[in-house]
Formats: sequence, C-alpha cells, structure tokens
Amino acid sequence: MFPAGELSWLCRLIVESFQPYTQPHAVSSICKQNEKELLLASSQVVRKIQLRIREFDSRIEDTATKPVPNDDGLFCSNHHSTIHQCLSELVTELMTLLTIKNEFVQHVAVNALVLTSQFVLKSGNKWDEFIKLLCHSLEMSITKMLLPLSTQYSGAENCCVDSSNVNFPMQFGLKNCDWSTVAGITQVLRVICKGLKEEGYDDELVKVYYDSVNSCLSKVPWDLLGEYRSRDIDGSNESTFVNCDSGTLEPHIKFFGTFLQLLCSLIDRNDFWETGCDSPRASKHPLIGTISNLIPKLVTWCLVKKEDRAEKCIIHYLKHKFLILMIRLGSLISPDGSVCLSWLDLLHNYFQELLNNPLNHFQPDQDDCLEGSPFLLSLFNGESCLMHSSHLQRQAIFILLHCSFSLICQRGINAAHCNCLTSCSCFAQDSKLDSFYKTKGSLELYKWVQAHLPTDISINHEMYLAMCMDFMSFFLQLYLHEDDLLFEVMLQLLGISSSLQQQFDIKEASYQDVKKEFPFDLLDIFNPVHLFHLFLSEASVNIHYDYQVLLDYLISNDTGISCAKYLLRCLCLICDSWELFVESPLVGKYYSKSSCKRRKLSGDGIDFVADEIPTSVDNYGTTMHSKNYEEDSEYGVKHAAECLLSLYNSIENLHQKDLFPYNPGALLKRLRKFQEFCWQEPRFHGESTET
Repeated sequence: MFPAGELSWLCRLIVESFQPYTQPHAVSSICKQNEKELLLASSQVVRKIQLRIREFDSRIEDTATKPVPNDDGLFCSNHHSTIHQCLSELVTELMTLLTIKNEFVQHVAVNALVLTSQFVLKSGNKWDEFIKLLCHSLEMSITKMLLPLSTQYSGAENCCVDSSNVNFPMQFGLKNCDWSTVAGITQVLRVICKGLKEEGYDDELVKVYYDSVNSCLSKVPWDLLGEYRSRDIDGSNESTFVNCDSGTLEPHIKFFGTFLQLLCSLIDRNDFWETGCDSPRASKHPLIGTISNLIPKLVTWCLVKKEDRAEKCIIHYLKHKFLILMIRLGSLISPDGSVCLSWLDLLHNYFQELLNNPLNHFQPDQDDCLEGSPFLLSLFNGESCLMHSSHLQRQAIFILLHCSFSLICQRGINAAHCNCLTSCSCFAQDSKLDSFYKTKGSLELYKWVQAHLPTDISINHEMYLAMCMDFMSFFLQLYLHEDDLLFEVMLQLLGISSSLQQQFDIKEASYQDVKKEFPFDLLDIFNPVHLFHLFLSEASVNIHYDYQVLLDYLISNDTGISCAKYLLRCLCLICDSWELFVESPLVGKYYSKSSCKRRKLSGDGIDFVADEIPTSVDNYGTTMHSKNYEEDSEYGVKHAAECLLSLYNSIENLHQKDLFPYNPGALLKRLRKFQEFCWQEPRFHGESTET
C-alpha cells in the first residue's frame, strides 16, 4: 500500500487546479475564456494523474521491501481521517465540474473521475469508500431530478437520500446538477465496471462495486418516475428528445442511454456464468433482483411514442437495449410468475409490433447500416419510415418464449416453505396458482403462433402438416443469421416441447382447456425432431447437411457450448423416437398449389400481408418463397444421417489428436449410439455414410 501522502498529492492537484472554476460564483458566471482555461487546466491534471499511475506500475515491485518516499510532505498523523477528507474533497470538486453546462468540461470531469478511481485503487487508499461516494452522488443526483421543484433540497426532511452517508459539501456540489450530470456519473461507473472485468481484479473488489451500486439503485425513489412523466406530459419538464437548435440529445435521454448501457454491463452473462455460486458475481446477488424489478418502471417512462423521425430512432435504440437487458437477466435467473407476467405486459404494450411482424417478411439490405442494426432506417416514397430490424424481432420473440416457458414450468408458491398449520390450504393455493401460470403461458404461445398461421388452419386440414412445417421453417430462418441466439432459442423450444408433452401425457387440465380453443396443437408446431430435420437441411446459411458447418458451430467461442447442448438433447430424442426421425414429414408436395390467406398483421402503422404461400410479395416488391418441401423422405433422412455420422468421425479424430477445444465425451457417446441405430436401420443398408 502506498502512503496516504499519494492521495493528498492527488487531492491538492485537483483542488488547486479546479477550485477557481468550481466556486459558486464561478460556476454560475463561467465564460468562453474561462472555459478554455478550464479545459487547458483539465488536460494538464489528466496528464499528471496518468504519469503518476505509470510510476505506480513501475515501482510496484519495490514497495514490498522499500517504502515509497512521501515527496509532497502532506502526510498527516491521522491516516484514516486524511483519506476520508481527501476522497470527499476529490469527489466534491469533480462533481461540481460535472454540473457545468459544457459537454467538453463534463467529458474531462468523467475522465478525471475514472483516472481517480484507478489512482485510488492502485495506491490502496480506501477504493471502496471512493466507490460508495460515487454511488451516493448518483443516488442524490437522480433523486434531485425526480423530486418536484417545490421539494428539491428545501430541507433535510424532504430529501430521500440518507444524509448521514454524505457530507454537506458534496450535497452542495450537486446543487446545480441536471440529467447531463447524472449521465456523467453513470458513465464513470460503467467505465469502472468494464475496467474491473478487463483487468481481472479479485472478487472482493467486484463485490464492493456491486454492493455499492445495488445500494444506490435500491434507494433511489424510482416510484417518482410516474410523477415525473406526468410533469413531462404537462409541459413542466422538457419533453423533446432532440434539441432542435444543436441537434444533440436532450440530457435526460442521454442519461437513459448511458444508464441502460451500465445495466447491460452489470448483467454480463459470461461474467456471471464463469464464476461459482459463492462468487459475488453469481446470479443470486441482490443486484440482479433490483435491476429486474426496475425494468418495468424504466420501460414505461422511456418508451413513449414519438412522431419525429429522429426521436423514433432513439426509441428504437432504447428498445434494443431493453431487450438485451431482459435477455441477459432471463439467462441468469428463473423469473418467478409475477416477473414473467410483468415482462409479458411490457412486450404487448411496447414491443407488440415486433411480435406481429411476419416471420417471412425480409427487409432489403441498406448501405448505411450493418445487417440487423437497431438503427435500420429507410426512405420510402420520399417519407421517413422506421424499419424494425429482424434483430429486434428475434430478441422480442425470444423473451416471449422464455417468459411463456417459465410460466408453464411454474409451481406456484412453494408450499414446502409454508409455516401455517393448515398445510392443505397451502397446497390448494399452490395448485391454483400453478394452474393459472400454466394456462397463461400456454395461452401466450397459442395466441402468438396463431397470428402467424393461415386463417384456415385445422388439424383436419389436408395441408395441416405442411402449415406446421412452413411456420417452423420461417421461424428457423429468422434466427439462422444470429448465431448467439440461434441455439439459445432452439434449446428454449426443446424445453417448451418437453413441458407441453408432459402436460399432454398426464392430461393436464390447464393445457387441455387452452388447446381446445385453437384449431391446431403446439406439439405439432414445435415438434423438436421435425425442427432438427429442418435445421440440418437449411440451405440459406449453407448448412444443407454439411457437417463442417456444425463443427464450426461446436468449436466457436460464441456458440460452442449451446450448440453441444442442443445436439446432445436432439440426439437423445432421436434415439428415443427413432421412427419419428426416419419418417420425417419432409415428403410430398407441400404448398405447391395454395391460396391459403394469412392473417393481416400490423407493424408500426404498416400492414404486412403474405397473400399466398409459398410465393408472396412484400411491401417493397420483393418476391419471397416458402421452403421447398419437394424432397424425397428417404433422401432427407439419409443425408441427415450422413451429416451426423461424418460429424462423429471428425470430432473423434480431433479429440484423439487433442485438438478439440473441450472434452466432447458426452457428445461422442450420443453420436456413437446414433451410429448403432443407423447400422440397424434397413433402409440405410447399401448406402455409404463415409465422409
């Protein structure tokens, strides 16, 4: 640990450099000339801190045997008092800088706070207290913005922040804060979060950070968001997203974008999955629940419909970040029934156009954005027209499937933890709630699927299987171009199919009641063996029974584990239901002549209608074709078998040479069993399965 004099040096540097500009009279009357002087002084401060940090790195080995000289002469006898005072002064000065209405000054203040965090961490002088001060500053600034003007800082009794945690100077430093100040503090916390992960700091530091952020978010009076939004609608607050004069984002929208980025950085799936259950980063950390409960309030405030083209684009981006956040949260926790119901309401209220957008509606490529970009825009008939990218559609549907599946698997309240004397009553409540959740989950799936099927679909329809296969084909094509979600959603469908099958086998009343209201069966739509056949035969991304494509999926850092899980479960299903695999419905002429009308779906004011299947014309005159099912059944089955057996040989060869990136033992065992079934299959005799 470096002596407290190092922190005193930093404190003196920042206070002496910035105090002429952070005094109350200076902040209110800063002019262009002062801004230039401040920016020059700021750049010098940043450079000096960077040099000092480099000195730490070069002297780190010497500190174990020789103390670092205290060259500034500011070391005080009361070590802890000095550190606390220095940290308070540091944060107060830099927070005051963030309140200056100049984006360049605020940018410098953000950089200085990030460097201060690195400095304090490397010098070993109470970094945990620095983080707590930052989080308290965020809590105070958000609270101040949410409180009505009549109560803002009118007295300690009106302030929602625990004043015992912060000193008066820090509260005064945030007196002139606005949403841009809040955005700056949020950005600092996000950069620190990313730095902790990239530098590989130990779990204790991460725990300090997560605990402090969780304490901050849990204390902010988020319930005031509704009141703030009412003031916004009444005109008491600025309601525009874009400043017409400068073309820049309004501060409160800049804050929301930065805040959502922070939440997404906090909820990093890989970061959580790579740690054990006792780690502070594990999914049981209370921060996960805090963010999960916060989502509905933020969505309701952020996603207000706007008519302006630029504002629509911002809404589009915010939707993208919300969907990312919900997917990450859903992968870390098993949402309880109330959370699932809340998320489903959000989907229907704010993302319904994404759920309604036809699965077979493909958008044209655009030169000004990447494929799948959430900022996909197009000019149509000379007017601005916001296009919902397939990327967002995939995310919204994934969340719908995840919530529905979680509801179907719910078991109501946990009767085992009920302490009341009438345990029978507990089980009765559990059964009712369980039935309600299952019914709701099944109903959500049925309604969504029905909206994408021909209106005349019926189990007795001569083209019923073709309709089911057609839906699954379009569904699969939607996800084939996004590898990180492809196998996640395929595993999700396997879970849904398994749960529905269990309810069907035991004649579950909740499932039967929903099923009889619809002219099709979800078990036919989400048949996992049929979907696996479609996956192997898909030519749009060059799979088409090519085992090397599957091998690429398996060894990829992004898809390897999820692909292996999917193949393991599918091979298990195939071996348990071999006849279903070898008698795949990929046979006959499906939709060669069809006039089946599809439902008319509305997406953000645009009506999409696929007039007939397999050929339809979208709103841009592009002709689309349904999957061609004019394949011989034995052709498809044999090619699927050849693909899997070739994959088996390739994985085994790589494993023997110790070239496979992980232990594929379980997968090889399943493929070996699949090979035994192929040897016993009469229709395969005489056909080569060599690679």
